[in-house]
Amino acid sequence: MVTSVKTIGLQRATLAGEVRGEIERMIVGGDLAAGEKLNELSLSTAMGVSRGTVREAIRSLADSGLIDLIANRGAFVHKTTLAEARNLYDLRGAIFAMACAAAARRLREGAEPRLAAQLERNLDQMRTTHANGDVARYYALNIEFHDLLLRASGNPKAKIMYDNLVREMHQFRRKGLSLVTNVAESIAEHEDITRAIAAGDEEAARLRALDHISGGFGRYMTLAEPDAGTKS
Repeated sequence: MVTSVKTIGLQRATLAGEVRGEIERMIVGGDLAAGEKLNELSLSTAMGVSRGTVREAIRSLADSGLIDLIANRGAFVHKTTLAEARNLYDLRGAIFAMACAAAARRLREGAEPRLAAQLERNLDQMRTTHANGDVARYYALNIEFHDLLLRASGNPKAKIMYDNLVREMHQFRRKGLSLVTNVAESIAEHEDITRAIAAGDEEAARLRALDHISGGFGRYMTLAEPDAGTKS
């Protein structure tokens, strides 16, 4: 039976999508560092696909904010400037504050009866992970905490926007949580958010969320490069 051109096209598109997802995972996970050039041959060999498929996947990532395509030089993992970082934190703060306020309201109205317990369970795991010095596991739990709140907001579009921002921010979010003291501060802020939401206090939840995102930017800045302030 002859495979149709349409079927071949769908198969190729699916494969390129899978490769795109793996490259994105490598960037967000830190396997590919900021500023690093993407080697099509190495990636295609590692993934067992053609260079053309890798090239197609890389091009499709150019509009994600994770990849920079530079004429006559190739594709590079995007290295976020200080100005970009500040703008991303501002946008993330606005969405997260809205989500936390909405989650508090929905909990108070009975739409999220399990949310407080879910947040407390996540916090218990965070404390244990912090005591064990497992920063990588803490980072995963941190993402889970925020994900719980975005889902509880009942605003799917806000969650999509937030997730897209988070993917762009992976470099400095990880860096900001690379010190033990920073993790302790982050947990304390999560506890404040949880208390406000459990009480159904929308305004307190919104303010505590803004404090948390502002704190995250401050933690990043304490570890930023000495000349970061000169970058634009």
